[in-house]
Amino acid sequence: MKRTLPFLLALTTFAIALPAAPTPTPAPKRNSTKSEKISAPQETLAQSANGWAYAKGEWVHPEGYKFVNGKVLRTTARTGKAFPKPPGKLALDNAQKLTAIATPAPDTKTAAQKAAEERRKNLAPRPAPQTGSHL
Repeated sequence: MKRTLPFLLALTTFAIALPAAPTPTPAPKRNSTKSEKISAPQETLAQSANGWAYAKGEWVHPEGYKFVNGKVLRTTARTGKAFPKPPGKLALDNAQKLTAIATPAPDTKTAAQKAAEERRKNLAPRPAPQTGSHL
């Protein structure tokens, strides 16, 4: 008994003192440069616009700015707000292509079809409200 107690103490001390070997991390996957996606010309053109839209022969920004003669003019935006970046050179050169990209498809539903869809949405059952738990 005298020998087993010191042996067990030494064994547990040794087991605690030695840290477990960490598992090696898996090597990161390598991406080849050939598989990189090249952005489409439309995406590049839209990014160059910086949020500006070419409508009715002028560049307008949804926050209330116009781009006229190389200057950003405030129309309805609040004062004290920073001006947005003007559209890029690529967007300025290809304004007609940008309007073709940004123009949504026209809605072809008739008034009766829209009313029927709205009626169906209104009559659909809604989930019960989650008011809380009773723990």
